[in-house]
Amino acid sequence: MAVKIGRFASVKLNLDGLGDHTVLKIGSYTLSGITVDPVDVTAFGENAKNFIPGMVDPGTVELSGFYDPDDAEGQDALQTACENGTELTAGMIKFFVDDSTYFTPKSGGCVIITKSNAVAMDKAGVGTVSFSGKVSGAVLEQCTL
Repeated sequence: MAVKIGRFASVKLNLDGLGDHTVLKIGSYTLSGITVDPVDVTAFGENAKNFIPGMVDPGTVELSGFYDPDDAEGQDALQTACENGTELTAGMIKFFVDDSTYFTPKSGGCVIITKSNAVAMDKAGVGTVSFSGKVSGAVLEQCTL
């Protein structure tokens, strides 16, 4: 059975068309996965509820790590994308699981950054940061370089 080791993961952005830039100091990301809304089609007189598949919800993304205010092409770029409502389409954001396999929005889909620069500081630790996003229009697809 093949497994993937998390330490080889990364998040990369390509917002300027000049190539991928790693979002620095990120140590964790979560892709929530796809859900389908069940639609109730139960009629009077039935003994059990009946459902049919409804709309697909392509999920959410969560990133967290150490706060780096000098990461202009990573953490700061996510902040700008959030402020501007930028839709991060296929190839603009990549969630790598190793050096060649990653997830990105399918054609017609995007990630909208919904929370950025959520910074937490602790007197006995290092500052942390988190970002959230909503996948929209199409699911994330797995790709290989």
